[in-house]
Amino acid sequence: MKTRSEGMKVRVLSFAVQGALAAMCVLPAMAQAADDKLAALTQPTNTIEVGVENVSQKSAKFGEYTGLRKSGGELIGNFSVSGGDAYGNGSGTGTTRWGITGSDLGTTSRAFGGSVSSQGKWDLSIGYDELRHSFSDTFQTPQQGSMGGNNFTMPTNFGNLNGAAPAARVLTAVQQGAFHTEEVGTTRKNTSFAAAFNFNPQLSLKFDYNHLDQSGAKLMGTGSQGGITLIGGSTGRAEANNVIMNPTNYKTDTLNLALNWVGDRGHLTGAYYGSIFRDGYNSLSWQGAMSTAASACVGVACFVNNTMSTAPSNNFHQLNLIGGYAFSPSTKLAGGFSYSRNTQNDSYAPTSIAQNGGALTYDMMQAGGLPRSSLDGLVVARHADLKLTNQTTKDLVLSAAYKFNERDNRTPSNTYLYMQLGNGAYTGVNTPFSNRKTQIELAGDYRLARNQNIRLAYERESIKRWCNGVADGFQCVASPSSGEDKLGLTYRAKASDSVKFNAGYAHAKRSADIDTTYLSNAGDRKLQAINTNHGVFNGGNYQGFVAYNYASRTQDILKAGVNWQASEELDVGLKGRYSKDKYDAALGVQSGDTASINLDATYTYSPRSSVSAYASMQNSERDLRDASAPVAHAGAVATTIWTNQLKEDSNAIGLTTKHTGLMGGKLELLGDLSYSLDKSHYSTQVPYLATCGAAGTLTCGDTPDIKAKLLTFKLTGTYQVDKSSKVALAYQYQKLSSEDYYYNGYQYGYTPNRVVPTNEQAPNYSVNLIGVSYIHSFK
Repeated sequence: MKTRSEGMKVRVLSFAVQGALAAMCVLPAMAQAADDKLAALTQPTNTIEVGVENVSQKSAKFGEYTGLRKSGGELIGNFSVSGGDAYGNGSGTGTTRWGITGSDLGTTSRAFGGSVSSQGKWDLSIGYDELRHSFSDTFQTPQQGSMGGNNFTMPTNFGNLNGAAPAARVLTAVQQGAFHTEEVGTTRKNTSFAAAFNFNPQLSLKFDYNHLDQSGAKLMGTGSQGGITLIGGSTGRAEANNVIMNPTNYKTDTLNLALNWVGDRGHLTGAYYGSIFRDGYNSLSWQGAMSTAASACVGVACFVNNTMSTAPSNNFHQLNLIGGYAFSPSTKLAGGFSYSRNTQNDSYAPTSIAQNGGALTYDMMQAGGLPRSSLDGLVVARHADLKLTNQTTKDLVLSAAYKFNERDNRTPSNTYLYMQLGNGAYTGVNTPFSNRKTQIELAGDYRLARNQNIRLAYERESIKRWCNGVADGFQCVASPSSGEDKLGLTYRAKASDSVKFNAGYAHAKRSADIDTTYLSNAGDRKLQAINTNHGVFNGGNYQGFVAYNYASRTQDILKAGVNWQASEELDVGLKGRYSKDKYDAALGVQSGDTASINLDATYTYSPRSSVSAYASMQNSERDLRDASAPVAHAGAVATTIWTNQLKEDSNAIGLTTKHTGLMGGKLELLGDLSYSLDKSHYSTQVPYLATCGAAGTLTCGDTPDIKAKLLTFKLTGTYQVDKSSKVALAYQYQKLSSEDYYYNGYQYGYTPNRVVPTNEQAPNYSVNLIGVSYIHSFK
C-alpha cells in the first residue's frame, strides 16, 4: 500500500509538472493573441495593393457602375496608410492620427482621401471620388454633335423620312451611312472637405462641404415641331420623333454646419444645410427630320431647329433643430424641427425656331404667350417630429410619435399660350402643387414571458393636397384629401436556445376624397373650359378613373420568420411576406398582391472553412380596368371596358464558400456562385372588340415575356508569401441574357411610323475577368 501510495504521488507530481509545462507553452500563445488584438488597435496595419486585371468583352451594362465597360487591361490600385503618435509611433503618448486611402484607382470608380485628427479635440479630412454610370454602347443616331453637348444637327443630305407604310420605313444608303454609335453615360466627380472641433466634452462643431461635378448625357425621346412652312415651299409637318442625348452639365455645392451639445440627460443639435445647383446650359437645341413626302426637299432647309430648356439652376437652404431629453430613466422625449426654402428663377429658354440658311423664324409660343420671363419658383417646406417613450413597467414599454411634413409651393400660377407640335394654338397653366402630411403612431411592447414579446401599433396618416392660386381658378388635384388608418400586431418568441420565431400582421384602410371634375394641365385649357367630355374630367382621363396612389384602398400584410441554430456548425433562416391591396375605383388599378420567400443557411464545417447558401423568390401581380372611349358627360358610365394584368417574378439562388489555412496556413480561397431570373408578363383583354387579336391589330392578348438571366461565378485566392507580402489571384465570369421586345421598335425597318431608329440592343454579354495583384503590409 505504501508503495502504491508513493507511486500515486509520483504520478500526481508528474501530471502537475506536465500541466505547468503545458501552461508555459499556452500562456505565451494567449498573450500573443492579446498582443495581436492590442496591436491592431494601437498599431494598425498599412496595405498597398498593385496589379492588373483584364476584361474579355466590352459591355456598358457589365461596367455600368464599376468602370469596367471596355475590354482590355486595367490597373488595380488600392492603399491604406495611417500613422501618428497616437498609434505608438514616436513617443507613443500623443493623440494625433493621420491616414490616407485609395481604392479602384485604375478605373472610373476611383476614390481617395486623407484625414488627420487629434483624438477628442479636432479632425480634418478631404476626399475625392469618381463614378461613371454607363447607359448604352449600342445607341445610334444620325444627328451630329458630341455626347454631353447641347446642340445637335442633321446631315444636310439626310432628306426626309416617309413613314406612311411599313415598306417606306427602309432608309436609303445615304441615311443609313449617317448613323453612328455613341457611348452614352454620365460621370460624377465629387470633392469633399470636412472638419470638426470639440470645445469641451459637451460642445462640438462640425462642418462638411461637397462639390459635385456631373457631365455626360442621358437618352430622352423628343418630337420636332411640324405644320410650318420650310424654305423652298414644302410643309414641315408630321415630324419624326427621335431619341436624343440630353446633356448633363451640372455642378452642385452642398454644405453642412452643425453645433452639437451633449448633457447628462439630453442632447441638442442646431444645423444648417445648403445646396446650390447650377446647370452649365439653359437649353438644348436639335434638328428633327421630317417624315412625310410633303417635305421632299434636300439640303439644310429640310430640318426644323427645336429648342427646349434643360434642368434649371436652383438654391436650397434648410435650418434644422434636433434633440432629446430623458426626464427619468424610464421616460424619454426626442424630436426635430426643420424649415427650408427652395428657389428657382432661371430665365426661360429661347423659344424661337430659325431655319438654317434663311432668315425666317418661328416661335414655339403664341404672340404674348409668355406672361413672365422666368418661373420665379419658390417652395417652402416644414417638418416636425416628436416621440415620447415610457418604460411603464419592466414588461411594458409605451410610445407615442407625431410627424408633420408640409410642402408649400408658392410659385405664381400663370397662363401660357403655346404652339403645339402641329403648329396649332394651345393654352396651358402651371399648377403649383402643395401637400401636407401628418402622422400619429401609438405603440406598446409587452413581454408576455421571459422569451416572448408582443407589439401592438396604431398609425393614422392624413394628407391634404392643394394648389396656390391657379390662374384659371380650377381645382388642380384629383384627391384633395385622404386619410389612412393602420393597425399592426407583431409577435416574437425564443422557443429555445436554438430557435427564434417572429410573426406579424397589419391591416390598413385608406379613404380618399375624389374630385372627378378637376382640371389639370393635361389638355388645352380653353377646350376644357367649354367641353364636357374627354379632356375635361379627371385631368383628361375617363370618367371614373382614379390613379392608384390616390384611390381608396384596403391593404393586408402578413409576414413571418424563423431562425434555427441547428448546431454550432449549422444556422438556418427562413422568412416570408405577403401583401394584398384592393382599390376602390371604377376604372384604374383594381388590386395588387406581392409574395416573397427567403431562405438562407450557413454551415461551418471546420474552424477555418464555411459554406453559405441562399434562395429567394418574389412574385407580384397588378390588375387594371379601363375604358377605350370617353363618356358624354360627368356621371356617365363608360361601356368600352378593357382589362390587363402585369405579373413580375424574381428568383435567385446563390452559394458562397470560404476556406482558410490551406497549404500550411498560407492560402485563403473565397468562392461565390449565383443565378437570378427576372421576368415580366403583360396581358390585355378587350372583350368588346372581336378583332383585337388579329395580326394587323394586336391590341389585346399576351406580349412576349421580358426576361433577364444573370449568372455570376467568382473565385479569389490569396497566398501569404511572407509576413508582409501576399499575392492575390481573382477570376470572375458573368453572363447576362435579356429579352425585351421593346427594343424591336428601335431597329431599321421595324420602327413605328415617324420614329427615327436607334438600333439600340437589349443588354446581353458574356464576360471573363481575371486579375492578379501584389499586397504589401507594413506597420
